[in-house]
Amino acid sequence: MSYLVLARKWRPQTFDDVIGQEHVTRTLRNAIRSERVAHAFLFTGPRGVGKTTTARLLAKALNCEQGPTPDPCNACSQCEEITNRSAIDVLEIDGASHTGVDNVRDLTEGVQYRPAKGRFRVVIIDEVHMLSNAAFNALLKTLEEPPAHVKFIFATTESHKILQTILSRCQRYDFKRIALRDLIQQLEHLTQAEDFECDEAGLALLAREADGSLRDAESLLDQVVAWSNGRVDEAAVRDALGVADRQALFRVVEAILAEDPAQVLQLTGDLYQYGYDPRRLCHDLLQHFHDLVVVKVSSDVSALADLPDHEVEIVRKQAALRSREDLQRFFASLLEAEEAVRKSAYTQLVVEMALVKLASQPPVLPIQEALTKLEELQHEFGSSSSRPASAKQQRFRPSASAGSIGSTESIESIGSSGLKDSTDSKRASPPRPPAVPAAAPVASDTVEHLEQGEQWDGFLAMVRSKKISLFFALKAGYLLDETSTVLQIGVDKDPYLKELSRQENRTILEESAEQFFGRKLTIEVQKGKHEPATKGPISPPGEGNTSHQSAQDLADPLVKTALDILGGEIQERRTPRASGTG
Repeated sequence: MSYLVLARKWRPQTFDDVIGQEHVTRTLRNAIRSERVAHAFLFTGPRGVGKTTTARLLAKALNCEQGPTPDPCNACSQCEEITNRSAIDVLEIDGASHTGVDNVRDLTEGVQYRPAKGRFRVVIIDEVHMLSNAAFNALLKTLEEPPAHVKFIFATTESHKILQTILSRCQRYDFKRIALRDLIQQLEHLTQAEDFECDEAGLALLAREADGSLRDAESLLDQVVAWSNGRVDEAAVRDALGVADRQALFRVVEAILAEDPAQVLQLTGDLYQYGYDPRRLCHDLLQHFHDLVVVKVSSDVSALADLPDHEVEIVRKQAALRSREDLQRFFASLLEAEEAVRKSAYTQLVVEMALVKLASQPPVLPIQEALTKLEELQHEFGSSSSRPASAKQQRFRPSASAGSIGSTESIESIGSSGLKDSTDSKRASPPRPPAVPAAAPVASDTVEHLEQGEQWDGFLAMVRSKKISLFFALKAGYLLDETSTVLQIGVDKDPYLKELSRQENRTILEESAEQFFGRKLTIEVQKGKHEPATKGPISPPGEGNTSHQSAQDLADPLVKTALDILGGEIQERRTPRASGTG
């Protein structure tokens, strides 16, 4: 019983039949028409995309009895012999089995004779990168100045292994992977011609497994048809090839976007039990989140050329659930997970924990949107009340650091839940009086008579007028010591210490100190080991000292920032109860 597989039965017989390589076939046909055919060609690209087939078509076009012609007749004796691989003037060599210098020497001696029947002697060397360096060197002279009746065509999947001296003597044509849509259309044409039952989802899954190779797609189609007795649908492809349902992948993504880690864990476990490779799952999720970002960035459907039509709408709906920043963050996390999977022996555990982490991350607010909302809050608090603030509010707010935020530099993406809390606090807080302008430089004799806490607040205001992000970092610190030439600042937390220690920020601090104190001061920032000279705002006169706990709350940078922005005051402090208590 002789059966011809689909990949051989449906091998292209004209340039028009070649799928996805129009940039190559058009150039070759134009060269034949204008009689500008080179003596040596290099066809390089992935497997199964038409390199050897195109080489045979070129040999057929050059030796056709009607030619040379860009459209061989496929009816003359030359075309039929080349199709059947029996033409004596077309020599096809496997580079993997003819690697030695003796093989190349025999070849170069044989091509000196004129063709026996055709117009040209065509030498096709497949997998040419397998030749040894000595064999390449033996080919150089003939390749550079071959007889007029000889054409060399080299095909390879690894062009980087070929000597540069060989590459420089050839016209190079790079074949590309065939687009998913082109593969699906070709498979649909084959199934209709072969009278197979098929659906778009099954062909899309089959084409995706082929990974841009038409030969692989046709071979897989043969396999599925043999398994299902002529039916090619999604269930048949999934069962015959042992691949996961695309809908299962979509459900995992939907659970991640819905912040449902329990569902993600269950779906990932089901895929593993089904036999879905964790590494493949990471790869497919990376590709899917890439598509989601593409949809967010561009509304052009052609940007999703590798997706079948029935999946494009699914991708659009999922992309609408999260912001572009969220989707990019998920992609970056998956990239780290894929790297960890490659290094770990516990691939399934790594993938499960990575996906649970993704599903546990709340949405983030885009930077520009967060800045806009912050500016709106600032405007509302600055203009919501025309009456002056109460004396208690005026006394409570530190004189220099109480102004509204005047810049928006270096603000990271802010969680939407945080803005919601700020909005709720705004409703419960009393109206804030108009913002106090940034402090102007103070005369040195005036500064000397200020309390140390007032000096610190004034210095903060001076820094705030120059760089708001540096102001927030400095606000987390405190004054350790002040001499005639040195200003020592203590910081308890490493991130703030790193920010204040940067050279550009130290320059700003020293310039601000010189303007405020009226003399040149060197700024020294160190990890705080002592009690600060002043910590927290100064108690308003007549109000008495606050409790020890309230002082700690007021010293917290986040609390102080919230009070400055929202214009409120601490009424009481509540400690959350431990879970499980009555």
